[in-house]
Amino acid sequence: MMKRIVLCFLLIAFSTSVFSGVADDGAISTGEYDYGIIEWNSRNPSLVVEGGANVIDIRNYGRLEVRYTSIPINGDWYTGGIRDIHLDDYSELLYLDGITDILGIDENATAELKGGSINYIDSMQNTDTKHIDLYCQSGWSWLYDDEDLDGIDEIVGITGLWENDSAFTIGFINDYTFGYDPVYMNINVVEIPEPATLLLFGLGGLALRKRR
Repeated sequence: MMKRIVLCFLLIAFSTSVFSGVADDGAISTGEYDYGIIEWNSRNPSLVVEGGANVIDIRNYGRLEVRYTSIPINGDWYTGGIRDIHLDDYSELLYLDGITDILGIDENATAELKGGSINYIDSMQNTDTKHIDLYCQSGWSWLYDDEDLDGIDEIVGITGLWENDSAFTIGFINDYTFGYDPVYMNINVVEIPEPATLLLFGLGGLALRKRR
């Protein structure tokens, strides 16, 4: 009986270990989903995601590139998307598209956000240097909590349009427990020209060439 109990325990531990096997090759491909807790420490190669995962933990100098993800069915994070991404140490994230519930960023980690859907950002960093670059069109705005009890409107999110004209709204999880700055202070918003503006620039340049 004791051997069976030990065997069952080992099987459970193995099934929830750092890798469930999907991401061992440095990629979660289309149609794949990793149910475990992925811990990735490598910059070369980066961990590339085109599928889905439960938890991805990037440490040391590891790098994560999320190109796109599968779509959760009826909000079930075990059917698609990435439920949690956690960046620690000096790790890096390039987020191009996909669906993620919570992005947590800690220590000296950095992130570039250029598309997709991220429900919440949990930032546990001091903001002498901003660690999150968010690329979007002009016209974006902060979201405020008008019901803050201290009478000060707290910034609790950001909304706007990505470069491809898709809309985004990201909520902030402000953690003041250990003296961290609010999330918005950690975000560097990089405004990019609207596609129509780029087209006008291109046509203008073409017209100038013809005149010459």
